[in-house]
Amino acid sequence: MFSRFAAAFVVSAALTTPAFACDQNQAVDKMTKLVTALGQKAGQATTDGDSKKILAANEKVNQGGEALGKGDYDKACQIYDEVAKENGISL
Repeated sequence: MFSRFAAAFVVSAALTTPAFACDQNQAVDKMTKLVTALGQKAGQATTDGDSKKILAANEKVNQGGEALGKGDYDKACQIYDEVAKENGISL
């Protein structure tokens, strides 16, 4: 009986634990790498479309910065990861 309870507890804990965990240092690191890479991409932009895509990415990075400033590191990292994926940037 105890082993069933323990197994149920482990499964329950796994389901309630966030799938994404990020601390302040990780969020700041991702932001720094992302901003640097977007700056490089901006310097290489050759079309208006490229520039608009970078501007949109920077707006999302700013949203991540707002989350970071509020202490919501998971949300900040999630935003940074999405921007990186959308723009082919390795973090």
